[in-house]
Amino acid sequence: MSQRTPPEDRISFPHKIVYGIGGFTNNLLAQGIGNMMAVLTLALGMDFRAVGLLGGLPRFFDALTDPLVGFVSDKTRSRWGRRRPFLFVGAISAGVIFALLWQMPAPTQLRLKLVDYGADGVASASQADESVGWLAAAGDGLRAIFTVEAVDDAEDEVSIRPPTLATGTWVSVDLPLTDFEGLATRGHLSQILISGDLTEVHVDNVYFYRSRAGGTEEPAAPGVEAGVADSGGSTLAASPGQDVEGLAAPSTAAPTPTVPPEDVISLFSGAYEDVAVQSWSGDDDEAEVADAEAGGDEVKHYTGLRLARVDFGENPVDASGMTHIHMDIWTPEETGEGWSQRSYFWYFLIGSLVFFLAYTIFATPWVALGYELTPDYNERTRLMGVQNFVSNTVFVIGPWFLAIVTNAAWFRNQMDGARFLALAICVATIALGVLPAIVLRERVLAGSGDTGAGRGGPGLGENTIEFLRGLWQTLRTGPFLLLCVATFLMFNSFIMISQFQFWVFAYYVAGGNVAEGAGLAGVVGSLGTITGFLVIALVTWLGTRIGKRNAFFVSTGISMVGYALKWFCYTPEYPLLALLPAPFLAFGLGGLFTLMGSMIADVVDVDELATGERREGMFGSVFWWMVKLGQSGAILVGGFLLYSTGLDASLGANQPDGTIFWLRFYDAFVPLAASAIAIYAVYRYPITEESALEVRKVLERRRGVAAPA
Repeated sequence: MSQRTPPEDRISFPHKIVYGIGGFTNNLLAQGIGNMMAVLTLALGMDFRAVGLLGGLPRFFDALTDPLVGFVSDKTRSRWGRRRPFLFVGAISAGVIFALLWQMPAPTQLRLKLVDYGADGVASASQADESVGWLAAAGDGLRAIFTVEAVDDAEDEVSIRPPTLATGTWVSVDLPLTDFEGLATRGHLSQILISGDLTEVHVDNVYFYRSRAGGTEEPAAPGVEAGVADSGGSTLAASPGQDVEGLAAPSTAAPTPTVPPEDVISLFSGAYEDVAVQSWSGDDDEAEVADAEAGGDEVKHYTGLRLARVDFGENPVDASGMTHIHMDIWTPEETGEGWSQRSYFWYFLIGSLVFFLAYTIFATPWVALGYELTPDYNERTRLMGVQNFVSNTVFVIGPWFLAIVTNAAWFRNQMDGARFLALAICVATIALGVLPAIVLRERVLAGSGDTGAGRGGPGLGENTIEFLRGLWQTLRTGPFLLLCVATFLMFNSFIMISQFQFWVFAYYVAGGNVAEGAGLAGVVGSLGTITGFLVIALVTWLGTRIGKRNAFFVSTGISMVGYALKWFCYTPEYPLLALLPAPFLAFGLGGLFTLMGSMIADVVDVDELATGERREGMFGSVFWWMVKLGQSGAILVGGFLLYSTGLDASLGANQPDGTIFWLRFYDAFVPLAASAIAIYAVYRYPITEESALEVRKVLERRRGVAAPA
């Protein structure tokens, strides 16, 4: 029978919420730095390898600093406590540094998106008219996902940056159609979308063409210098003496095209016969377009440009035989190249190292604070349940971060969007992150490691020896290692195969339709997230009724059923069945992170009984240190496993023999086997409610405090 929690050991519900807000802040920063990394490529043109290093190196540094910050926090003595000063300073510094991290100047961009609606000439539900209500659009999207209808739409966008862009002179942009990698077909092109930083642009000679020589550059007109390739493969052809900066409009005509007419599909050019174009900017677009002249030639003059759609209407363009799209551009606005790639890399790397240090200064003491807020076995479970519920709300909004910063209707470029979102995260981090430091109070434990700051403490050498001794003591604590093993197996097996589900959906359930596979993955993920909130409440209740170990067995066992169901429910015959495993799977990580914090708090009591020290910071930091290092390894191993299946994205549904089988096998049975081993590890975990109560009685007698009945 579970023991009743004494009134003095209870944490008020508002205080539990405040502690959960600390977790929300922690997850908000993690989601922000993770989900916004793509901006480095989209806005700054950084190489994927450089972005990978910028994502990995700071996290490795973060893992190394965790135990150090935990040790310092454990040894800190101040009038405000051991944890609260770190929370206050860490929240403010992490928020400010995160905002500064995204203040790099971006090169000026002009973005072109090509859209192909496919043979039916109709946009899919995801590209439906914006005037349709969101509920109707969502219903259409879900209906398409559940029925797995063929969606033949395709689109992709390419950014044009300096030196291709220039001020006060005509520049000729030639983009290989192969640069639009997401444009799987271009036989029914329906729209060209123009967006970016420039608000005023003159446009001439817009056409698709076929390069007979197979090169990437159109022959320049007489008197026009050869172009310079930018990172996207486009080329620049410009006449330096044509116009000068400071002019409001071009005084000379754009270069005369020289591509033979039989190799051209012209949309707008005085040199060719144009095909029909319905509009150069729609009524709902954020741009004004007018006919104008430049050197005697007709041009299109865009003003107030944020987003313009060149719509072909009922006359889609078959550009399947073309190799390039050409456009001559003139703008009076200043264009900037931003920084060098080296400067971007070092700014973000150094800034990220400082950010993760500030992040750790907040996160590690916050974890430790939760272990000591109450000594009661069951109240710890209730606290972690509320904390996990509040913290997980971030995962509802986090996946939308990249969609926010790349929204052309809101921001002129992705860097502007990143700056805005980073500032919003900064404000939220500071406003919410300081609340635990202000509102919560630490338990004052007499006689636990009374090493006072400002009283002539031990020197660097002694502190180093003490840190290493404490780290070794933590790593050899048996019950703690069992919890680490269980978490390592369950969480990192989930991370290891996290990519596999999408590929199974895309190339098996949806028969090679990537858009449908992505949509199905999104619906399944959302269902799992929503179910996760219910799981947290249920596991919290179970933990206080049948004990933490038994609650872990139940929640993990249910998730294992979900993993097994993947094998039977992920089927092209009945796509809707893919939703069935999601609620079962939510019990895995939902139960794990609800119970682990509470169980580690019990381990801290056992450790104090053996060592005479309270080391919440060290235990919390080492726990997450092992999780983070394991996560890095899991991502690496997952990549090798994915490679071992023989998956080739270019083949679509026509994968080599055995590829689909191994994708499905790893997706279902790797986490199932890891969960089974995790159950065995927790089965050996020796701390029960009864033994925890006995430990507490001994500790309270040592401190001269009345022991619980």
